Amino acid sequence: MTRVRARVACTLLLLAFGAPAFADDDFAGATIIYARGGSLYRADPRGKGETEIAKLPAKTTVRALRTDATGKVLLADLDGAWQWMPLDGSTTQLAPLPCANGPAQLAEDGACVFCRADHGSQIVNLTTGRATVIDVPAPGARLAGLPPDRKLVWADAGGVWTAPPARPKQATRVAPDAPLRGFLPSPDGTRALGIYADEVYVDTHKKAAADVLMGFQLDGQGARRKAIETGVPVEWSHDSQWVLVQDRATACLVRATGGEYKCWKGYTAGSIAPDGKFALVFGGRPGSAKKPAPPPPRAGEAEGEDLPPPPPDVDVPLPVGPLALYRVRLEGSAYTETPALVAKIVDGAAVWVPASH
Repeated sequence: MTRVRARVACTLLLLAFGAPAFADDDFAGATIIYARGGSLYRADPRGKGETEIAKLPAKTTVRALRTDATGKVLLADLDGAWQWMPLDGSTTQLAPLPCANGPAQLAEDGACVFCRADHGSQIVNLTTGRATVIDVPAPGARLAGLPPDRKLVWADAGGVWTAPPARPKQATRVAPDAPLRGFLPSPDGTRALGIYADEVYVDTHKKAAADVLMGFQLDGQGARRKAIETGVPVEWSHDSQWVLVQDRATACLVRATGGEYKCWKGYTAGSIAPDGKFALVFGGRPGSAKKPAPPPPRAGEAEGEDLPPPPPDVDVPLPVGPLALYRVRLEGSAYTETPALVAKIVDGAAVWVPASH
């Protein structure tokens, strides 16, 4: 794609999922969660059946929302403070996590969270509340796979590594070179994306140095393949086949292997469906004369532009301005199908929640 671009006590969190099922084969019983005003709301992927599920602290911005592959747990970034709640309807309150300001990732079974600690990183067990300090860098790192094969994946100056969560010193190097930024491993821990220093053609014969988004296998070789040149990876589909990417002011769905992709100009990436067939994106509110400003670039991507730096905990922050939430579809025409309006007014992040299983 030249253009597309511990043992930690981490037991399975057993929660009964009580959300309504929606009869739509395309959506496979999925729901969506989004922020508006002082609450989080849940609806089907068309925006139907909207229900308030949680109250938020006053004057709080929801920077990010994430969920696991089983749709049982919600992870939320409230102005840099990470909180969580089960999605079984047993509570309407988010509970704080002992995570420092910085990135956080939820395990695929919803059992635990990997996040930054005051010193180093940590794995927080959501069943027991126990936090286990892990001596690996937090940015981009994640708990990949499921027990008994769960592994920790991270990048540092020596390359990209995997190890059992409880024994990070028993690491295996799975790629020789770490990306400059934007490191995002797949949920199954077999692939990753990141931004590397490379070259791009500026005309038919001339190349110039550039930072380029690339995909690579975590197989010990780490052979890289160009994806969207100026893209920033946002989120993998839970099946590890598709990636939601932000390419400046354009949101794209990109296949992890091969050349298939689809983009929507003027929209900001939000969340991806488990199988990559759909995504949630943010755009301007219908009828509003004021258009939201695109999200600020990551450090090093737009020197000289007078834009505020993005927060340290999300790679693609929300644009500034009045926002609406839209649903986009991978299948269909790349040119005639417009994003479908889901929620006319949103005031924070959104997430696609898989059906419980």
